[in-house]
Amino acid sequence: MADLENLKARTALDPLEIIIGGPSDAGVVLTEIPFRTKLVLRGHLSEKAFVSAVKSVLGVVPPAEANSVAAAKDVRILWTGPDEWMVYGDDPALAAKLAEALEGQHAAVTEVTEHHTMIRLSGRHARDVMAKGCAIDLHPREFGPGKCAQSHIGRITVLFDQLDEAPTYDILVRASFAEYLWMYLEDAGLEFGVRIEAA
Repeated sequence: MADLENLKARTALDPLEIIIGGPSDAGVVLTEIPFRTKLVLRGHLSEKAFVSAVKSVLGVVPPAEANSVAAAKDVRILWTGPDEWMVYGDDPALAAKLAEALEGQHAAVTEVTEHHTMIRLSGRHARDVMAKGCAIDLHPREFGPGKCAQSHIGRITVLFDQLDEAPTYDILVRASFAEYLWMYLEDAGLEFGVRIEAA
């Protein structure tokens, strides 16, 4: 029988045995952001009760504009389609809180925490690394903080979110592709120098 008291939480990237470190002047920094709660939220912004319930839990209203992000203290809401958003944050009870607030409404909350891995790509050459494998125009005049996109990086379907001007990107990828994406980003960043940091 499994020793449940001594089980260690694992992530999709654990098999890589990632070593923290690298040059201090690296142009690319990679960080796994483990154990963040991730949810798919569906509902209608035209419904005042839906908007009110979501805001009461998340502290912010889901964005109506395509490929945009709404953020509160510990939560980000990414537009992924009409009446659909990806929500991520630090509260493990987020799904239960949202489901309770939306009870009886025509809305849905689906927990997808284990389905996705989050990789943060930052550093002065982060945009260059993204551009190597992503067809979206990432020039600051077209894509900046508060924007998100569903696209491909190195032929892998991802959802990414630009956090700041640096730029820093949080990339959500299906857990089964996490190792491949991590190795792809490391390889794409070699010419700029890569440092691995702990979350």
